[in-house]
Amino acid sequence: MSNLVVKRFSHTDLDGVGSAMLLAEVLKNLDGGEFQEAEFLPVTYCEPGNDGTIDPNVLQFLATNEEPVTHIFITDICPSEAVIAKLASYCEEKNIQWTIFDHHISSVAMNAIFPGHSKITVADQNTGLKHSATSVVMKELVGKMPTELFEDGKWGKLAHVADIIRCYDCWDWQSNPEAAYKEAAKDFNNLFYFFNFEKRCDLMQQVMIQGLAYLDQYADIITAMGEKEAEYITKKLKHARFGKLDQYRFAYVHGEQYQSSLGNAMAQLIDPETEEVVDFSLVLVGRGVSLRAVKDDVDLSVIAKRFFNGGGHQKASGGVLKQQEIYIEDQETGLESRLLVID
Repeated sequence: MSNLVVKRFSHTDLDGVGSAMLLAEVLKNLDGGEFQEAEFLPVTYCEPGNDGTIDPNVLQFLATNEEPVTHIFITDICPSEAVIAKLASYCEEKNIQWTIFDHHISSVAMNAIFPGHSKITVADQNTGLKHSATSVVMKELVGKMPTELFEDGKWGKLAHVADIIRCYDCWDWQSNPEAAYKEAAKDFNNLFYFFNFEKRCDLMQQVMIQGLAYLDQYADIITAMGEKEAEYITKKLKHARFGKLDQYRFAYVHGEQYQSSLGNAMAQLIDPETEEVVDFSLVLVGRGVSLRAVKDDVDLSVIAKRFFNGGGHQKASGGVLKQQEIYIEDQETGLESRLLVID
């Protein structure tokens, strides 16, 4: 029996749950069978947020762990540099191997600071495709992108699962004409969020084991959810408001559901003040903000970090509002320093 004990940390969204579970399936099937009988401890999941959101979870583990862990993997979310340093020190002392698999541009600097342990890649050099954490795991462990493994007898089933997750998480299903999965990627994400978190994990586990065909049984639910989503977004777009943040024009609205799809639709709205497409959209969920952009010259990872204590990708990021307030331009007076309380 293997004496390997694996601990995983990840994010709660489709890519976070997918990457954590794909990691286990890939490790179990790697040549040599080193992990075939390894013990995989329960995954510690963290809610969305800026780099370092997972810090308390990692620190608690370092302070309280009593399991004979041999490997630690973190997927789809990166601790702060200070906490990674503590993790590295702990692992060196305990002789634990550790690796971070991520794809957020805001975390790329960790590659140079912790070489050999930080595998953070935004896009694949060979295919040019944007990465999700799930595809980073497959590329790093198997050696090829999911799209390059579709016909592979050993990895094909998992490759299709990894790529549908990548297509959704990178919005590739909509922006890339050659994407393997179009509406199916969004449908998978909607179905994922239809359930409570425990059921989401069960759903993902079954998809990993049985492949995408497992989702066919939910066809009626997926169709109904698609209709509900379209109706919701149409309604919300009618209530969109516009403002200015620094040199950027943006559209914003409160949105409790379908934040990614709503944000992408809003990012294509025309600002009545400038009669041009807005630079980005902002969907408010409590104190949280979800940012989306369609313009190539707008980097939301920078905007999220600067104004919302967040981070993420160039065209998809998130963060939090401080006391529900941001500075925007007053469209009546033209004053750019007016403090707006969003309610």
